[in-house]
Amino acid sequence: MKIDAILIDLDGTITDTERIYQKHWNKAAKELGYDFFTKEDALNLRSAWGPYAEKMLYDKYADKLDFEKLHDLCAVNTRKELEEKGTPLKPHAKEFLEKVRKCNKKIVLVSSSKMETIKWRIAEVGLENAFDDVVSAHDMKRGKPYPEPYLYACDVINVKPENTIAIEDSPNGVYSAIAAGCNTIMVPDMTEADEELKSKLYGYAENLMEVLDILDV
Repeated sequence: MKIDAILIDLDGTITDTERIYQKHWNKAAKELGYDFFTKEDALNLRSAWGPYAEKMLYDKYADKLDFEKLHDLCAVNTRKELEEKGTPLKPHAKEFLEKVRKCNKKIVLVSSSKMETIKWRIAEVGLENAFDDVVSAHDMKRGKPYPEPYLYACDVINVKPENTIAIEDSPNGVYSAIAAGCNTIMVPDMTEADEELKSKLYGYAENLMEVLDILDV
């Protein structure tokens, strides 16, 4: 199989930030008096496009929850913690990107975060020059778990989805990449894939070094 590019997620895949987001989703819910909000709710929000996440919570809780307030409080507190303590990287993240680069593969970052947040975060960890392009799902008509972010990533570097490897940590991101037609490798961060999801994957790895083995790099 010809692979022209690697398309990779940010939070939970390159940066070890999903746990921080999870903490602040739950903390924000508690501060706002949403005692019904569960840890599972927070997990289901990973990589989810804003309107999709809002509808998911509305379908469950209706008007009992103000998603915008919840989201904004989580975002502010997460940013504050990362500014104070720094952004942690996932194991082998820099080594992985360096080795892929040496193989002359294009690398595109595909994130659900706002572009300003993405650029700030990758600059903070010294990865501002690690990618051929950066895609924010906030700039799409629809974000993850819909295919638009990955389809757009393929368009900007002029490659076909079937000639790419997408790397994701969460189900919403994985479904986005699969729907776009990318060969998708899951590196689970906070939850494992169920058997149905595993059956749709090109590969499954415990860490980014194992992804290199799958890619034979």
